[in-house]
Amino acid sequence: MTETKLSNSEPKLDSSIDSLKSHWDQKAKSETTDCAKVDASLRAQKMRFENFVVHHDLNGASILDVGCGVGDLWHHLQLRSLQCQYLGVDISSEMIRVASEKFPSARFEAASILDWTPEPRFDYVVSFAIHNVRVEQCRELLESITLRQFQLCKKAAHVCLLTDRYSGFAPHILPWRAEEVLSLALSITPYVVLRHDYLPNDFSVTLYREPLIDTRKDLILS
Repeated sequence: MTETKLSNSEPKLDSSIDSLKSHWDQKAKSETTDCAKVDASLRAQKMRFENFVVHHDLNGASILDVGCGVGDLWHHLQLRSLQCQYLGVDISSEMIRVASEKFPSARFEAASILDWTPEPRFDYVVSFAIHNVRVEQCRELLESITLRQFQLCKKAAHVCLLTDRYSGFAPHILPWRAEEVLSLALSITPYVVLRHDYLPNDFSVTLYREPLIDTRKDLILS
């Protein structure tokens, strides 16, 4: 396991990142179950993963899992027998410790993607509900991390968030307005898919580098 220190490349976000790191370090240390550590139910996690997996051909793909927590996505990919080149990163070194102990054959690294450049880039750079805690400058963090995900991907960046259409969240949980996130995604690339149909409290946006429909080989266009 390699730990990458946060740099001053995003100084205005340092305090928010530190707050999140402290929050998730404490969750990883104190909670007794994996679901409690990442503050998500097992079914919700699996539905988020399936929403991404069923829409993409991942065999042979490289995947960067941003905010990987305790390695749930890696485990899900194994259950589906998908052969991927996987790297999980998280700002919480405690989460990385837990993930590395659970899945010693997988690759995990303590890092912030805002000041870290892997070589080569990954086919898919994904994040699942990592923006669900209320901190200062949460909007700036979402913008910066989403843009960075797209910069690091070769095919697509996938972002999963909690929706403000659901009203049952605890006070510390941060939901997002899908229209605003869609607008953010479209400011980065014109090739965007928003899905708001897989969970009542969740939605996702996927930012593609190429027009998705034009890449299919089975179209009838004449």
